[in-house]
Formats: sequence, structure tokens, C-alpha cells
Amino acid sequence: MAGVAILSFSAIMVKESNFEPATSTLLRGSIALIVLLPFCILEIRRKGRLNARGALIALGAGVFLGIDFIAWSYSAYLVGAGVSSVLLNLQIIILPVLAMIFDKYPVQRRFWMLVPIMLVGIVLTGGVFEAAAPDEVSHAYGIPIAVLGTVLGSTSGVCYGLYLYASRKSGRLNPGRYIQPLVLVCGAQAGVAAIFMVFSQRGLDLTHGVLNADGTLPPQPIVDFGAPIGGYEWAIMVVLAITAQALVWTLIQYGSVHLDPTITAGLLLLSPIFTVFTAAALLDEIPSLLQVIGVIIVLGAVAVQNNLHRPLQPRIRDAKPERSDVS
Repeated sequence: MAGVAILSFSAIMVKESNFEPATSTLLRGSIALIVLLPFCILEIRRKGRLNARGALIALGAGVFLGIDFIAWSYSAYLVGAGVSSVLLNLQIIILPVLAMIFDKYPVQRRFWMLVPIMLVGIVLTGGVFEAAAPDEVSHAYGIPIAVLGTVLGSTSGVCYGLYLYASRKSGRLNPGRYIQPLVLVCGAQAGVAAIFMVFSQRGLDLTHGVLNADGTLPPQPIVDFGAPIGGYEWAIMVVLAITAQALVWTLIQYGSVHLDPTITAGLLLLSPIFTVFTAAALLDEIPSLLQVIGVIIVLGAVAVQNNLHRPLQPRIRDAKPERSDVS
């Protein structure tokens, strides 16, 4: 629960720090790496090193997480912190598919029925069918912001699913070792961000953010410079890296090993719900009616997929009136 509570504020902290997405991803990975390094050395002395296969899988997981963070940060700026966190739940589709392909995991028929429902919810959540307000920037790179933000948020969900699958594999190969895989993940994440910067227009940008001082997007989102980065933004970034990167993934990785997978999935489902409410309260991100419907569809599909509705079934049956035999 502690990890989920911290995770629910991560998208908000990404926006508040206001760093360019690749720069944000590089800083998060680098700062977390520095924080985790002493604990990593201690773990090696106590439990030994990761085996080669586990280390390679952890590096691969870090590559996916780096892409996830860059795409997710873009999405948070374009469609909002709450919406981007809900779109991230696309991982609930990716993870079972990967397990089915590579681990011969049997996927229930219900899963295939929920996939199209969830995809509809994702489109509604992103606000694809809604026009931007007259005073708002409507396009980025010539693409409607809602469409681009939804595509990027969904991309982050796919990469998040790949990260969770690879991370789980690495953990199973090295039981009892939690910090070493995270160190490799953070290093690979920072490396992906550095490569992305080489081909991006902004590159490494430590001086200017994405949003203007009033929280709006500039005429050419992401490309144009936003407000200057100051001490407040740096402080938020350090807190983000320590809490929502180093601490939260350590807690979740440790907790997921000791909890039933359904319980873990249910707890992680609470994170985007919290984010939607906190983003509305702290960032004034008020979703439209269609977006609220999309959020309910996505979270409902995720809940059903993880059997979180089952505890309610006996109560529903008990609440039904008994049929009378008198005709």
C-alpha cells in the first residue's frame, strides 16, 4: 500500500518538475541509481551477485521502463497526469499475452472479451472525440493533442507490461535479490533517455521546462521552451527520483513477491484512481463526462480481469429476492 500511495503522485510530480521528458527520465534513473548503489553493495555482500541471465533480463526491463517513462511523461503533459495514469493500465492486456506466448500461461476466454471493451475505454479516457477549448493548443507535431497523448500513454502501457514481465522473470531467477535488478533497471533507463536525446530536438535540457509558468502548453508543445527550471523544479525532481523511483519500485517488488498476484494487481489498480482524484484537486485537471466514463470502463475491465469483482458476487446473490412458489 505504501508503494501504491507514492506511485499515485508520480505523474503529478512529473508535471510539477516540468522537465523535458527524456531529461526527466535520465535524471530519475541517475538519481535513483546513486541512492540505491550503497544498498546494492550491501545486498551483494549478503546474498551474492545476480546471475548473468537475471542481469541481462533486468537490463532489458530497464530499456522498456525507459521508453515507458519518456512516452508516459509526454502523455502527462499532453492529456494530463490523471488520464495518462489510467492509460498506463494497458499493461493488463500485455502482461497476460506475454505470459501466454512465452510461458504457456492459459489465458481465460473472459480476457479476450475484455480487451475490446478496455480499448474503447482507453480511447474515451484520452479525450480523442472531444475538441480542444478555443484558447488551448490543439495540435503537437501536426497531430491532435488528445490523439497523440492517448497514443503515447498507450505506448507507455505496452512498455510497462513488457517491463513488468521482464522484471518478474529476473526476480524469479534471483530470489531474495531486490536492489540489484533495480540498479540495472535504473542504469538502462538512463541509457535509453541519453540515446533518445541524441535524436530529439531538445536534447539534454536542464534550463527550461515543457509547460509555461501558468501551466499551459506553448504554441508548439514539447519543441518550444516552457518556463525556466528553478530550485522548486529541481527539488520536486529529487523527491520524484527518490520516492517514486528508488523507494516505490523496491517496495512494490518486495511486496509482490510475498502477496497473491490478484491482491497485488488490485492494489496497483488503486494508484490510477488516486491519481485521477489528486490531479483534479492539485492540478485542476477536471475530466469530461466522456473521460469519466472511459476511466470507469478501463478500471472496471482491469478489476474484472483480476477477479476483483468476485468478493461482490455472493453479496449480489444474497441480495436477490427469493422467487415465490405461489403462482
